[in-house]
Amino acid sequence: MELLQLRYFQKVAELESVTKAARYFSIPQPSMSQAIARLERDLGARLFERQSGKMFLNEKGRLFLESVEKSLQELDNGVAVVTGDAERIAGPISIKVMESHRLVLACIPKFAKAYPDVRISVSHGYHEDQDVSYDLCVSSQPSYKRMTASATLLTERVVLAVHEDHPLAKRKSVGIADLQGQKLISLPAPTELYAKTLKLCRAQGFEPLIPIICDDPYFVRKYVSENMGIALAPSVSWKGRFRANTVLVPVDSPEIYISSFLIWDDARYESPAVRKFREFLLSEAEQFAEPKEG
Repeated sequence: MELLQLRYFQKVAELESVTKAARYFSIPQPSMSQAIARLERDLGARLFERQSGKMFLNEKGRLFLESVEKSLQELDNGVAVVTGDAERIAGPISIKVMESHRLVLACIPKFAKAYPDVRISVSHGYHEDQDVSYDLCVSSQPSYKRMTASATLLTERVVLAVHEDHPLAKRKSVGIADLQGQKLISLPAPTELYAKTLKLCRAQGFEPLIPIICDDPYFVRKYVSENMGIALAPSVSWKGRFRANTVLVPVDSPEIYISSFLIWDDARYESPAVRKFREFLLSEAEQFAEPKEG
């Protein structure tokens, strides 16, 4: 097993194509295919599934890639120390974003501009990714899979979003009791908004009516603007994202706050790029939050 083989493997896994990986390294495509085949032969295991001209990692391949990336990053860090380039921030960063999308997506281009040698891959959605690991995760829960180290990223007040023609739009504030019998548009069950909606409504003695559930905040806002229902919404994360015909009404009986957490695995190797990005997100979040009253 050779170092170059591992770099070839990493690139094929990233691009899901032998042809593209060969073009990246400026070598003939057959040479790349032979290198991958020899690696699989040396390991005694298939790492890829071939389909329609693409190469997809199988379960063994995904596990091997995780170890390869750690090893290559360690090696690159060692080279950087020896050559005096230890402060260089470069390499891959993977993050799963399930909450605070506006904050994270606003930070990515700023960080990429400051550190042009990083490669940031972003995954969205609330569903489990089988056998996929991330460097960082943003969630409404302080843990995700094996990632148990966390810091609060953002805490924000919840408001009620309603169409301007809805009767509640004329109210100065609303309580949870006012939601009884109303059609609610909600994010799915894994989110804190959904969980708090159920908990608070049940505390008032009724089951919330939730005919529409969307895993994309864009469609929650869109359906409210089309007067298809009302929605509890985070005041900071969704600020400026509503259409002009949407009114935001304070919720004060009781006031509702939700938090998002930045999560990582402190038992896993953390590259300088990942560490710097984690620190950058936490720093930016402090300025992103709405000012506290008083």
